[in-house]
Amino acid sequence: MVQRRDAVGVREVARHAGVSIGTVSNVLNRPEKVGKMTRRIVQNAMNELGFVPLRAAGQLRGGSSGLIGVIVPDVGNMYWASVLRGIEATIDAQGLTMIVASTRQSKFRQREQLRSMQSQGVDGLIVAPIAEQKDEWSYFQRKTKFGLILVSAMADKDIASVRTNDLRGAQIGIQHLLDMGHRHIAFINGPHFVPWCLERYQGAYKAIVDSGYENEISFSEVLVEDLTMDEGAQAASRVFDEGIATAIMCANDMLALGVIKAAKEKGIAIPESVSVVGYDDSEFSALVDPPLTTIRQPSFQLGVEAAQLLLQEREQGDIPSVVFEPELIDRLSTSAVG
Repeated sequence: MVQRRDAVGVREVARHAGVSIGTVSNVLNRPEKVGKMTRRIVQNAMNELGFVPLRAAGQLRGGSSGLIGVIVPDVGNMYWASVLRGIEATIDAQGLTMIVASTRQSKFRQREQLRSMQSQGVDGLIVAPIAEQKDEWSYFQRKTKFGLILVSAMADKDIASVRTNDLRGAQIGIQHLLDMGHRHIAFINGPHFVPWCLERYQGAYKAIVDSGYENEISFSEVLVEDLTMDEGAQAASRVFDEGIATAIMCANDMLALGVIKAAKEKGIAIPESVSVVGYDDSEFSALVDPPLTTIRQPSFQLGVEAAQLLLQEREQGDIPSVVFEPELIDRLSTSAVG
């Protein structure tokens, strides 16, 4: 795929396809007037150039669409739902409208959602990137009214960001298990190209190395494609079948919920037989049976901060980075080794 730093226009598509600008316009607006072969040639040229049709062009000519794009991994995850509420509360007060999309840990979906946001003419973008696609999100940083904010990712120095110290969060979660005497620990995690999954693995491993018991500890990482309850249950079943781990830490609370579900189905008692630690402190964490020990992130406040950074006026070269510190919430899903 050819990537372009600037938005590709109809003229470039026409030149690349070897057709007139009018033909490209017809493909976009009156495709029934264009032959099938010509349509295919023009559409292939659009794909190769990364062309994005501006459906909101009328709004853009007026200087502003009043739309703020937000891309998160999963709108169904209660943690991200809380982040979205924080963003919405902030932009609503400014008379703006939020457009939301999910990536589901897919690089392809992230690319498509970025193009969709550009097509809709958003005035700014807040994105929790599951992979770096700088050439594609740089458009929002350079060409939109409010620019770009990255969430839950360590950004380059030239991109504003809001995140939690995920390395520290995973570190204190594993340290909690080590302090309770656990030496056989599994870590259920998502793909390492997802920034916070990589950071949480690094934090977990750092806790093992810094403990001084590294040679006495069995530590294994179990990877899943998506951070959902079902994938957490499947991963936990594999861990349980091995019969080694006395404790499991998860990269988020949805995975931990899946671990609890799998344990109940197999008749494995939590925390008597296996301790479980989640990450996020989602709203359901205190309500599950047993209540989940987890790492708290200030989800709502994170969303508020991201929206405020997006909307505030900044001096040239002022690239803020806000980092929240995580907190261990000790509940009944963990106990000391008996």
